[in-house]
Amino acid sequence: MGNRYDYTIPAHDVDGKMHFRLVALQRAFLTASGKDADLHGFGTLNLIGGEGISWVLLKFAADVKRLPVEQDKINIETWVEGVNRLLTTRNFIMRDEAGEILCTASTEWAIIDLKTRRPVNVIRDTNIADFATGEKVSAELPGKLPQAGGTDIYRHRVVYSDIDYNGHTNSMQYVQWIMDSYPVDKVYDRQVERFEIVYAKEAVYGEDIEVRYEDLADDLTLFSVNSASGTNFVNARIKWKA
Repeated sequence: MGNRYDYTIPAHDVDGKMHFRLVALQRAFLTASGKDADLHGFGTLNLIGGEGISWVLLKFAADVKRLPVEQDKINIETWVEGVNRLLTTRNFIMRDEAGEILCTASTEWAIIDLKTRRPVNVIRDTNIADFATGEKVSAELPGKLPQAGGTDIYRHRVVYSDIDYNGHTNSMQYVQWIMDSYPVDKVYDRQVERFEIVYAKEAVYGEDIEVRYEDLADDLTLFSVNSASGTNFVNARIKWKA
């Protein structure tokens, strides 16, 4: 279906219980995505260097069978599923050295003009349609996710290290904030079975953000990242393994 990219799990990608961090899981997929887009001529550096436009991640979903541990060698296969004027879907399969599927993931992307912050025509401005295969994975993208209604609040001010080359908070930082908001003993006692995140609005440098979580059941948790004034940036949902 697609090209495969090798990855070895480093020590800094696991937590105190040797679990592969959720933010590291997303980073591994997005790194493979970037390499594959660059290979085919529509990567971010191609776009910024030519037209002043760039990719932004809108949705991410991962179905987890088993997570790798430190020093495991894995490979990630990735391909473009579909594309229309404003959106494109890219899928992934993560396998171990023996070829066993560990995780599947799906992403939805748009392209924005870096000056106007408005979406541009994906088909007109890239050759991505030439690589769309129509092949799906089990990790279906979520629709609109509800906001968490919890009362515990994790607060953070967006700083230099949160900002990427698009001039806004890097998509992986929201995942980091989400996991930082959740009690560490609960994270250590559980494993992720499915993770979904929907990006609604950009958080920018200097902005004060608040992260809330709400346990809907023993195996289901909602998260929301909002500005201190209430603007919703991100909603996410984790289904934990029973």
